[in-house]
Amino acid sequence: MTRRRARALLAGLFATALLGCGEQQGEHVIEGRPGGPYRMTLATSPAAPRPGELTELHWRLTHANDGSPLTGLQVAHERVVHNFIVARDFSAFAHIHHEDFRPLTDEDLRAARFMLPYTFPHAGHYRLVSDFTHRDRNWVKHFDLVVGSASVAPPVPPVADLTRQRAVDGYTATLETSPATPVTGYETELVVNLARDGLPVTDLALHLGSETHVAVWREDGAHFGHTHSYTPRVAAMIAAMHDRALDAETRARTMAEMMVKLACMKAEQVFNGPKVPVHYVFPEPGVYHLFFELAPGGVTRVFHFALAVEAYHTGMDTEVRSIVAPALPQP
Repeated sequence: MTRRRARALLAGLFATALLGCGEQQGEHVIEGRPGGPYRMTLATSPAAPRPGELTELHWRLTHANDGSPLTGLQVAHERVVHNFIVARDFSAFAHIHHEDFRPLTDEDLRAARFMLPYTFPHAGHYRLVSDFTHRDRNWVKHFDLVVGSASVAPPVPPVADLTRQRAVDGYTATLETSPATPVTGYETELVVNLARDGLPVTDLALHLGSETHVAVWREDGAHFGHTHSYTPRVAAMIAAMHDRALDAETRARTMAEMMVKLACMKAEQVFNGPKVPVHYVFPEPGVYHLFFELAPGGVTRVFHFALAVEAYHTGMDTEVRSIVAPALPQP
C-alpha cells in the first residue's frame, strides 16, 4: 500500500471518531511547557499509549487567563500547527499535522482543537513539540510521553554517528558545514548535497512551502529548533538585522516578526537541487541531532544527522572566526 493510500485510509477511519473529540474520559492529559499567555494541552487516547498501536492525539489551545479558545491562528508553511515527534534516543521521528489526515474546519479553528492519529513504533520515552503562530509571533510547546510500561527507564542515548553521509531509499545525502566544526553563538552554514545513483538530484519539490524543513534537538532533548532553507529573502532579512542603528531588543523583535511574515508568505522555490543551504545558530555546546526533510521527485524523505558543536572561545583561530557571522539576538 502506498503512503498516500495509507494516509487516506487513516483519514477515513478516524474522521468520525475525531470529530468533537477533546479532553474526555479515558484520555491522559499533559500540559505543554513552557507556560505563558497561551495554554496548550495534549490528550492521548488510550491514556497509556502502546507501541505499534494507533494512538489518538488531541491538542487544545486556550488563553491561560480565562480558558477561552485561542482564535486567530495564522497559517505558517501551509499548516496551522506543526507537530514534531521524536524518540528520546532519536531512533524515530515524525513531522505531522491535523491537515495531513482530515480538513481543518472553521469549527476546529473556533474551538482551537487539533487532532491526528499516530502509531509509536516502539516502547520508550518520546518528546512532542508543537509550534504555532499567533499575532505574528511563533510559539512552541513541549510535551513528554512514555509509551508502553510506565517503568521504562529514560534512555541513555547511544554514541552518536557523526559521519556526514546518509542513505535513504536510494538517495545519498551529504552534509557540509561551515565552519567544519560548528561553534556556539555563531551562525553555521549547513548544506545538504543530494544524489541518486551517483548523480546530482535536480528535481527537488517544495515540502510545506520550503525546500527543506529541519528539526533540531540537542542530545539531552533540550534546545529544540525548527528552520528552513536559506533563501535570498531570508538573507536580505538577516542583513537588515545587522543594522547597528537598531538596539538589540528592537532587532530581535523585528527579526521574529520578519521571519513569521516570511513563513506566512506564498511559497517560492529557489533550490531545485542538488544543494540546499540552511543557516543555524547553536546556543550551547553538545551533540545535536538534525532531521532534514527533503522531497526529491515530490516524495518527502528524512535524513538524520548528528553534529558535535563546540563552545566558542577567544583562542579559536582566525579562520574559524572569519567564517562565522555573529549571531542575532534570539526573540
